[in-house]
Parts: sequence; C-alpha cells; structure tokens
Amino acid sequence: MGKTNGTLSNSRWLFLLLLFLSIFLFLFLKEEETALDRNEEIGKKEARIPQDQCAAFCPARQDQLIKHHGGDLIDTNYLVKTVEKERDNFHKMLKEKYGEESFKSMWIDKETNQVVGNRAIFSANMESDVSYKKLKRKLQLKALRVQIALMEDKKNIGGCDCTETSVSSSSRRGRRILNSEKTIVLPEVSDYFERFVWSTGGHSAAAAHGNLFNESYTSYLESSAKDAFRAIGIEFIGRNYAMGGMDSAPQLALCNEAVYGVDADVISWDFGMTDGQAHWKTNLYANRIGMHKNRPAHVSLNMAGRQMKGRVLELQKAESDGVPSLYLKPEIQDKITEGVPDVYGMKPDDVAKIGPFARYYKCKDAVEKEEPCGNMKWNDNVCPKRKFKTSWHPGWRVHASTGFLMASFMIETLIESLKELEGNYGSKTAREIYDELKAEEDSDYAAFSNTKVSDEYFNFVSEELVKEGLKTNIFFRNKAICKTALLPAQTRYLGILTESELKGEFKGFDKGMEMQNALKTPATEGKDNPSMALVYNKEEYQTCEVDLNVDHKNYFLASDQSGWASLKFPNDAEIAAYAPEKGEFNPDGVIVLCLYKCDWGKCPPGEFREEELKNGKLKLEINGNAVTDMIKIDQCFVLKTKDGLYHKPKQDNGRYELRVWLEKQIGETSFIRITSLIVL
Repeated sequence: MGKTNGTLSNSRWLFLLLLFLSIFLFLFLKEEETALDRNEEIGKKEARIPQDQCAAFCPARQDQLIKHHGGDLIDTNYLVKTVEKERDNFHKMLKEKYGEESFKSMWIDKETNQVVGNRAIFSANMESDVSYKKLKRKLQLKALRVQIALMEDKKNIGGCDCTETSVSSSSRRGRRILNSEKTIVLPEVSDYFERFVWSTGGHSAAAAHGNLFNESYTSYLESSAKDAFRAIGIEFIGRNYAMGGMDSAPQLALCNEAVYGVDADVISWDFGMTDGQAHWKTNLYANRIGMHKNRPAHVSLNMAGRQMKGRVLELQKAESDGVPSLYLKPEIQDKITEGVPDVYGMKPDDVAKIGPFARYYKCKDAVEKEEPCGNMKWNDNVCPKRKFKTSWHPGWRVHASTGFLMASFMIETLIESLKELEGNYGSKTAREIYDELKAEEDSDYAAFSNTKVSDEYFNFVSEELVKEGLKTNIFFRNKAICKTALLPAQTRYLGILTESELKGEFKGFDKGMEMQNALKTPATEGKDNPSMALVYNKEEYQTCEVDLNVDHKNYFLASDQSGWASLKFPNDAEIAAYAPEKGEFNPDGVIVLCLYKCDWGKCPPGEFREEELKNGKLKLEINGNAVTDMIKIDQCFVLKTKDGLYHKPKQDNGRYELRVWLEKQIGETSFIRITSLIVL
C-alpha cells in the first residue's frame, strides 16, 4: 500500500513539473511573439540598427534572403542551377499541355534529342552571330545588376555592414538574439531587382485578334519564361503592343520609345501582312530600334513567305551598322507543326487522349482549317461573339506554340548567358565585369549613332523631299520625340502624353473624349483655343468580362466646330521621359504628322486630309508659320512652310505648336484626325 502511495506521489510531482514547464514555455513564446510584434512597430519607426546588434542581424538577414530566393543570388553557379531547374519545370508543363506523345513529336528535336528552342532565334548574319552575342550581353548585364544591388544592400543595410557575413546555422536564432526592449526586425525582401521587357510590335494577328488577349503568343511567352527569370531576381514582362492594321514604319518606327517604352529590352517585328513588299519599313524599324535609349534587340517573327529573303537582307544591313538584329527561323516553327497529330478521322476516344494544346490543331494536314479543327479553332467559353474571328487570324493553339517556342529560346539563352558569366569571374568582381560589359554596349551604341547612313536606305522618300534638302540621317539617326494617341502605348499608360495622374496599363489611364461628344464641342472666337481633343471611337471597343483586343487607333481631333485648335509638343513630361539629359533634345526641326489610317483606305464623309490643305479648306500652322505643303511618306507627312522643312522651336520654351483650322461644310461636320506628331 505504501509503495502504491509512493508511486502516486511521484506521478503527482511529475504532472506538476510538466504543468509548470508547459506554462513556462507558453509564457516564453507569448513574450517572444509580443516582442516581435513590438519590434515590428519599432522597425517601422527606426531605419537604423544599433551597431551592437549588427553581429546578430547580418546572419539573420542573410538567411532570410537565402530562404526567400531559394539560394544565394550572388553565387552565379546557383543562378545557373536554379534556372536549369525552372527549365525542367517548363518542359514538364509542355508535356502536360501537349501530352507525352505530342510533346515528343512536336517539341523534341530528332537530331539532338533536346527540346526545341535552344537556337530558334538567330542573328541576321548567322556566321558572325554578333546579335545573339549582344542579346546574351544584355542578359548578363541584368544578372550583374541584381548581384550588385544585393552587394550594395549588404554594405549598408540599416547602418550594418554585412559584406563579411556567411550563412550560419545559428542565424535562425538571430531574431531571438535581437529580442530586447529595442529590437529591429528584418526588413522585407524584394522578389525582383531588375526587369526584362519584351515588347511586341505587329499587326492584328500578332495582337491576337479573334482570341482573348491573354491567348496571344506574347502572353504565353511571359507566363512560360517568367519563373526562370524570377528565380534570379528579374521580372520578365511581355508587352503585347501590336496594333491591328498598322505597318511598321514610318509611324511606329519613329515612335518606338513612346509606344513600346523606354525600358524595352527586345522590340519585335511581326508586320508581314501589312508591310508587304515595302522592305524599307523593315530597315527603318530596325534602325530606329538601334537609336532607342535602352539598346534593345530587334527580333523579327513570322517572316516566312516570298518576302523573307528581302527582309533578312534589310536586317543584315542594319546588323552590319550595329543594330542587334535577330529573327525566328520559320523552319523551326514548321518542324513543330509537322509533329502535330492529325486528328482527322480519329475516333473521339483517341482524340481525347491527345493533350489539349495539340488536340484539334491539325486536320487533313491543315492547321485550324478543315473540320473538326475549324470549329474548334477559337476558345468560345468566354464572349464567343467577339470580333475578328477570321481565317487570317491564328487561333490560340498557334499562338501558344509560338509563345512556348520563344520562351524556350529565352530560357536557354539565359542559361547560356549565366554559364559564360560564371566563367568570366576569375579574380574580377561583379562590378568590374559589369563596367566592362556596359562600356562595350555604350561603345557599340555610340558607334552606331555616328554611322553614316547609306543613301540607298532613303529610297522610300519622294524626289520632292530630296530636292527640299531632307537629310538621310535625320530619319535614321536623329533623336525622335513622338506625341502619339495610338493605343497601346506606354506614353499614355504612364500619364506622359496627358500629364495626368490617371495611369495604368489597359485600365485606369486617361481615355480622352468620345468622338461624337468631341464633334459637338462649340467653336470659339480667335486663335487662342484649347488643345485638340484626345479622342476615341466607342464602336472600336468590345465588351467582355476579360480583355479582348486592347489596340485602338485613338487620335487628336480638330473639327470645324472648334475654330483654331492647337497641339503643343513635346510637353514637359515627354521631355523628361525621352530626352532628360541637358542638350539631348536638339532637333533639326523636321516635323512629321501622321493621319488616322482608315480601315481598308475608306475614310468617312467629312474627313479632311492633304487634299483639303491644297484647296484651302484646311489650314495648318507650325509656330505661327503657315504650312504650305504636306509631303507624303506612306500614311505620314513631312510639313513644309515658307522656310522649308526645317522649323525652329519657339524662342520662349524651345517647343513647337501645331494649329489647325477647318472650313465649315454644308450638311456635314468636317474634321481631321491626327494619330502622331514627331519632331526630329
């Protein structure tokens, strides 16, 4: 009996001990949680960390970065391995979307047994491969900027120098060591330290007309490549800024910074249907990319056809002058298409076994045409009655395969770039390598900017312009500042054009005024009227719960109801965005005016163009001087006054002012629609 009481007594003591320990642990953890909450508040109020706490803070910060990014982004070997891992994930995604058999037939190169895409995009001159090398240099500069940003952060974060810190197993105790009455919590970690921007230029097929906006090849490129870039601290952005019915030059070529953005790293060309045999447009488009301030690469897409040889020749000319010029080889796309399973005559059960991205892709050896593929071309689960579902617009499966191919190329090129970068380190620091590569890029840009343009490049201008003394270099090498109403365009989304706080890509920006409302604007006396209205046509817009086409030919409007209307350019925001350096905006004063491109060349009644200037019904002035002629270059015009083609800016502010007046018509409103004004 005594023995039993003793056992119970021991059990009671053990229970009390465990209870005591539990209460102690609860209070300890509660205090730590309270301290951390308190530290959050302290961290918000104090930017600097006491020096006596740096020894604990630095390893905790280092471990935080490692945990967030999955490894040390300063270690280039880790960068290679993590991108290779994301490449494997990308390949797994392709297998899921296409199915095992279709993946093998479409995406595996039979000669190399590797996934297609490693070299799908080539330099215009494949022997020198100089443009591909420049693209890799661009990627290396991005990776180095990430590493430099992290190292600069280490040098002075909250007053602590953490450059000598190594990852320690004890670093997770850092926050606990820091817990005191005066603790600084770890700051937030950024996902991105750099961005890589691919801006797509092209016509309606490139814009994915007929499809949902997120079914464009640019969207598939972005969604497939972004994880590989995110893994090393770079945000990959795909901008689908293609525009239906537009050709590549002269308007878009001269407006590339305003439209595609000053941060573009790649600007693509996909204007095969609209440029036609006008190979000079390819050349001018490439040359103007060469003058873009961010030194982007020029990549041509969908070049197959009778005009390909001529277009490649123009790219080679631009490349020899110094423009990084590449193109997607049609043969690679053809091999993918050849591997698509032909579902014509298949039993439904067999068709169902094919992955959704290969299913109903090809019937009777035709892509998206014969039945049942023709009926399955579009994604009709959302807004099935949308516009532009035509035979010449590819469906989402074709867009997907093109986007995946481009993503495969970008991921493989990133890996190759990082491997080369890893081999270049030796005793050099990231900063030293960066400075060397940046000096190379700057030297190439300066050399291109100073090249003399061949007279043969200028064969697209009229003899009249040559007689008037228009210099070849002005179109090809002068700084161009463009005021454009076209959408999509970064100048509008960022509030640069409108100098407005209304900003946002596709939504939230200043839309301007609807056409019918703008035409009702009453006339006022005198010549000091407000600016021409920024206008859109509501008939061009589709209604759907998701984005469809976002490209719209908006314009600056003047009508016979507005008296003298004016447009001043460039504005302060345009100068700050496109020519921020002192003396950077020093134009020769050649003014290019681009009119609205009417669909199929059929403009509505009342629209004034160059003919009305000649018969006196339309009057234009540049800085108070009457425009005597509009000399045509495609859809655009070089403006001429009594002083010729070269117009001096206004003395008071160094800018320009276009003024417009239209004669009233009986029975209808007369108007003019200007899409862009460019000063060179």
